[in-house]
Amino acid sequence: MHKSKIVNIDGANIGSGEPCYFIAEIAGNFSCEEEAVRIVDSAKRAGANAVKFQTFDPATVTTRSNRFDMGSVGNRFQYEVFVELQTPPELQLFIVDYCRSIGVAVFSAPSHMNDLELMAKFDMPVYKIGSDLATHLPLLMEVAKLKKPIILSTGMCTIEEIDTSVETIYSAGNDQLILLHCVSNYPGLVEEQNLKAILTMKNTFMCPTGFSDHTVGIDVSLAAIALGADIIERHYWCAGNIEGCDKNISSDEEEFGKLVAKSKYVAKALGDGVKRPSFNEIRNMKTNRVSIIVMKDIKAGTILEPDMLDIRRPGNGLAPKYWEKLVGKRVLVDLKKEEPLEHSHVEWTF
Repeated sequence: MHKSKIVNIDGANIGSGEPCYFIAEIAGNFSCEEEAVRIVDSAKRAGANAVKFQTFDPATVTTRSNRFDMGSVGNRFQYEVFVELQTPPELQLFIVDYCRSIGVAVFSAPSHMNDLELMAKFDMPVYKIGSDLATHLPLLMEVAKLKKPIILSTGMCTIEEIDTSVETIYSAGNDQLILLHCVSNYPGLVEEQNLKAILTMKNTFMCPTGFSDHTVGIDVSLAAIALGADIIERHYWCAGNIEGCDKNISSDEEEFGKLVAKSKYVAKALGDGVKRPSFNEIRNMKTNRVSIIVMKDIKAGTILEPDMLDIRRPGNGLAPKYWEKLVGKRVLVDLKKEEPLEHSHVEWTF
């Protein structure tokens, strides 16, 4: 099956040569309709292409005895944390409707096979699969059968595990896949981000690849964009809303807006990868590059000797590659000191 290099989400193309796509992950940072409206409006102003939340039932996410042990939540029973963070189905439906009403793409991520029934009501343009489910092959197969694009986070995965998950999705006849490099630690340590894995995944799986960033600040996200990330996901919070456990790694409107703006600056600098002189370099070559220069007045008919010439600026004379071929050649015209030597000045055939 053809592995798509461009994936379309709600009218936006994602992949090589397309603008970086930005996802604002708002899960845990809103608790009611008023806060949902506030955070979505804020994310849109900041330049987010899409808003993403999470669909889960604490009873099916984890066992009751399982604990978190990460900086963002501390050492707590996971079930208790998920009870606090759960978004009621009615509020999920509200936020989907609101996002559509203002032209913001919206989607969610399941945490269990059972969540797919509720998510079907959202009619989402794409399904996000979190790193915790990246190796849940039965769920990946069911989502792939829906024939909608899939964004797959790959935290905690080896390249072999990613390959198995990718092939599972493709085997269902769905090649609309985007991969996200991710490091599943909150907050993420800069030295653990291994951003070069983005390039490895891009070259291995030949599909759009991005970065789900759990570090504090936007520097690592910008580095990922400079490496060619097609999509960036960051947690998002806005003033006036509740502060979820991921608040410390969330960007606010000002920071997220800077990320989007600077990404465009980085994109301009990246270019197309073809090594060739730029427009302004071509202009500058005439004065800032070396060429072969006549170093004394020379009469027509003179045989050129090395002490008559030098290689220096400007660059509008013969290229230095002709140096050895010039010695012993006859000059056809009178030449002035410091005049750039041109091809037509020399008899090449005698």
